[in-house]
Amino acid sequence: MIKIKLRQLIWDKETTATEIHKATGISQSILSDIVRGKRTNVGLDIINKLCIYFGCDICDILEFVPEEKA
Repeated sequence: MIKIKLRQLIWDKETTATEIHKATGISQSILSDIVRGKRTNVGLDIINKLCIYFGCDICDILEFVPEEKA
């Protein structure tokens, strides 16, 4: 499973979803859904905007978490 670490980035960089929205144009509802884990299918355009905003690499936003086999 791919985990989006947006909540942690917002905390670490001391920013808000409103500030990210204003700088990137990503809607606040999309940002809120990502933070709450309700949106897991995020386009590369959004990931790209987040990387630019935070000045980070994609690995700082996305994390691979292996799923346990049944």
